[in-house]
Parts: sequence; structure tokens; C-alpha cells
Amino acid sequence: MLRVTNTKAASASSSEFSQPTMKLQPIDELLLFLMHLSVGLPLRDLPERFGIHRTTASKIIASWTHFLYNLLGSQRLWIPQFSAFPDTQEVLDCTEIFCQTPSSLLLQSEVFSKYKSHATFTAMIGMAPHGAFTFVSGLYADSMSNYEILKLSGIANLLTPDMVIMMDKGFLVDNLAPCKVYRPAFLPRNTQINREDVRQTQSIAHLRVHVERCIRRVRENKLFDRDIPLSVCGSIEELFNVACFLVNYQYTDHW
Repeated sequence: MLRVTNTKAASASSSEFSQPTMKLQPIDELLLFLMHLSVGLPLRDLPERFGIHRTTASKIIASWTHFLYNLLGSQRLWIPQFSAFPDTQEVLDCTEIFCQTPSSLLLQSEVFSKYKSHATFTAMIGMAPHGAFTFVSGLYADSMSNYEILKLSGIANLLTPDMVIMMDKGFLVDNLAPCKVYRPAFLPRNTQINREDVRQTQSIAHLRVHVERCIRRVRENKLFDRDIPLSVCGSIEELFNVACFLVNYQYTDHW
């Protein structure tokens, strides 16, 4: 990480000789990155706070995003099991982040979410019994179905026949998952649910509260409070993954 940041700072200095710059220590670079992600401070604000050029601040954010994405993403956290469902290793769900509306009508139709009434990117996340994210997919256009996202995300390749996963009732992906799938009961109209399905649906709903709590921790990063500019779409996928990975280092309930 030191080699990456020092090299980028050296290359930037040749084109910024007229600007007052200050070389930051790695701990200050990390602080700058977290202020951008968690506090949501924009690029026009951070350079003044740290006494550096805007280009340097941008490169620091890009370097730390890539570094943390590779460092934290390399940790395997595939751990069983849930107490109410002792054979379950993973709960899968999708979440969205807002993005700028593209000028292209074709792209608008791909990223526009009718549910959110906004242009969004969608990611599939997986949570383990101990409350940590164990899987974060890439970001996909909202027009893609849960079936397509599960297929493209690569998580199906991680599942084995002896595993059990849990999904919402909208995830009709049984033929993609080579394992048992728990899902809330989905009944046609005017059909009465039996007692066992009621119990299981209530238990699944209870566990999904914990998933939503983890997702809320990710969304507490103020960077996601505003529309993500299309100009940073190349790095937002890694930034979102890093935000999820960092949640694993916060306090979580074990249940």
C-alpha cells in the first residue's frame, strides 16, 4: 500500500508543481478515505481540509478503495449456522443504491427502478449466522431480475448440495441453487396457510430483520445518501463492497 500511494503521489507532483501539496501519512490517507465514504465529504471539500491537490485526493481515494477491496474481500467468512434453522449457512437478499439518471433513454430504462422511482444499481448480499457479510456481488442494472443477478453474481458456484440457504419469497431461483432453499410461504389468492408454514414464515421474517439491520449499517455511509455520479461508476462497485466489508468490523449481535 505504501508503494502504491508513494508512486502515485510522486507521479502527481510533476504535474502539480504550481500547487501547494503536502504528503500525507498512510493513517491520514485512510482518514481521508473514510471521511469520503462514511461522512460523505465531497472531493471539493477534502483537499482543503488536508492541504493537498484535488487530483491527489482523488488518487488517494481510488488507491485505498482498491487496496481495501482486495484486502478485506480476500477473507473467507462462510460460517454456519442459525439457531432457528441449524442447517442454514446463508441468507441472501438484494439492496439498491441510487445513481444519476443517464441521458440515454436506453440506459434510463435499464437502471430505472419502478419500486424506488429512481435510477438504481442493485447488489446481492449474503449474510452468515454470526451476522457478518460473507458475500457481496457486483452492481447490476435494476432492470435485471433476481434470477439473473444470482446467475451472474457467481454465488451459485459456491453453493453445494449439502448446504441450505434462505431467501425472500420473490427469489424463484430453485433451479439455479444446487441446495435446499428456505423461503416464506407463497400462496395463491383465497388459499389458507397451514400452521407449519405460518411458523416457518414467522421465523424467516425474524431472521430477515437482522439482514436488514446489516444493510442499514452499510447505508449509514453518507456517500450513499446522494445519487452516485455516473463518472465514478468504474469504482463505485469496489466502494460498495468495501462499505459492506467494513460492517464486519463493527459490533454485531451473535444469534
